[in-house]
Amino acid sequence: MNASGMLLNSAKSQLRAFLCVGLLTCHCLLSQEISKDGQSDSNQDWGSIETLNAGDLQEAEREATIALHDPSSRPQALATLGSIRFYQKRYAEAAQLLNSALQIKPDLLSARVSLGQLYAATGREARAREAFEAVLGKDPRNYSAGFALAQLEFAQGDFNASLIAAEPALPDFKRTSEGILLLARDYAALGKTDLLLAIAGDWSNLAKLSAASSIEFAAILVKSGLTQQALDALIKAKDSGAVSYEMSMALANLYSSNGDADGAFSSYEAARALNPGCVDCLLQLAMISRRRNDLEGSLAYLIKAKQKQPGNAGILFEFGKTCLELDLDDDAIPALEEAKRLQPGNQSYAYVLASAFVAKKRYEEAGNLFKSLLARHPSDPDLNYAMGSLLFLETKLDEAEIYLNKSVKLRPDQSVAYYCLGLIAAERHQDDQAITILRDVVRRAPEYIAAYETLGKILVEDGKYPEAQQVLEKALSLNPNSIAAHYQHGILLSRIGKQDQAKEEFAIVRQLNMQEGGKSGVDLRILTPH
Repeated sequence: MNASGMLLNSAKSQLRAFLCVGLLTCHCLLSQEISKDGQSDSNQDWGSIETLNAGDLQEAEREATIALHDPSSRPQALATLGSIRFYQKRYAEAAQLLNSALQIKPDLLSARVSLGQLYAATGREARAREAFEAVLGKDPRNYSAGFALAQLEFAQGDFNASLIAAEPALPDFKRTSEGILLLARDYAALGKTDLLLAIAGDWSNLAKLSAASSIEFAAILVKSGLTQQALDALIKAKDSGAVSYEMSMALANLYSSNGDADGAFSSYEAARALNPGCVDCLLQLAMISRRRNDLEGSLAYLIKAKQKQPGNAGILFEFGKTCLELDLDDDAIPALEEAKRLQPGNQSYAYVLASAFVAKKRYEEAGNLFKSLLARHPSDPDLNYAMGSLLFLETKLDEAEIYLNKSVKLRPDQSVAYYCLGLIAAERHQDDQAITILRDVVRRAPEYIAAYETLGKILVEDGKYPEAQQVLEKALSLNPNSIAAHYQHGILLSRIGKQDQAKEEFAIVRQLNMQEGGKSGVDLRILTPH
């Protein structure tokens, strides 16, 4: 659906809410008319308009009821009571009161605008248009009538007509948030990005902004590609004190879409402070932490999210995936199993769970999951690689080779499946074939450490020492803590007569093995409720 269609689709549902804004504007007009006509100088102090503008409907109704007894203020009192009934959605009473006001004083423009708004709210658009046009016929720059008519035209999907209705009072539109919002909706629907950009400047000149209106204005700007202006609008509102959970979330989402991880992170934290139960905040903070390679920080947020919504499949999946990356397999697997149980059709969940089973050497369970996925997607290169690598781990070399060859046929530009094929050739003692395959792998992927380690080992065994030296040094430059590379390098140095250097390499291997042994002796598990 295009922008115009989306706006039109939501316009009618927004109309009733818009009318409340126009109604308050109309109350201001009532006040102006009384001042111009000078008809409220009786003993009754006319205060209900100001009270109504302040939002105290009960007190405004009391004052207007008293004012009914004064003939000079009776029309305005009826109009005010009609506006109150309109606000209360007591439409029949509102219509009766407003019509009574107009019978006494036909030129009471505010009452006619309110009556037009009532017609619009109750689906009588033609009569509403007549009422607004009648007011504009007497006062072409009447903001209340112009706004109401422009609003009505927008709701009908006639965006050009909406702008035409706004044109006589355009300066007034640009001085209010509701006026600018209505113009922005029209401009966005018509693709008038240049005019939308211009009123972004008018928006920045407004003295007082609400969080809700700023969020809506920013959303319109974003849809029109004006992301920086949208960000400016939200920052201005926040700096002016319009702080809310919704505002913080809107800012965070905009920062995130702009690639500003720091801005997004601080805004999601602000949103969480305003709404401690915000699980989406925790998820987003976890995702940002992951992108920063802070897996521990990501896990901390996911633990909190999981505690709040233990049955949320998405949270369980992210939690399990992060645990898997941190080698917390005993925490990863139950979470991933539960996520898959909750959403059995989610293939990503099944794939990652199978990977977790592989990590724990639960090969049969992993194989069953991969087979199920392959039954649905037999031509998926990643699934064929996964199945082939699993079969290789089970030393089922002939079966593994079938899946791996299919994977590289489906995606020739990959490296991992070729690497596994190189390992299969090495297991079969087909060294020349293994060397050829692995040379091609490191050419394709110059930072593939495991390929350098394996290639170096085979070259040492085959007595190809100069090339082996280059390959192993490359592996160590990529990973100075590679036990395999240090070990093979030690063997190579010993064979070419550099015994002292070889001893140094073997000493490094012993030290690294001790460190790894200390780690592997710990059954990693985090303490979280399951």
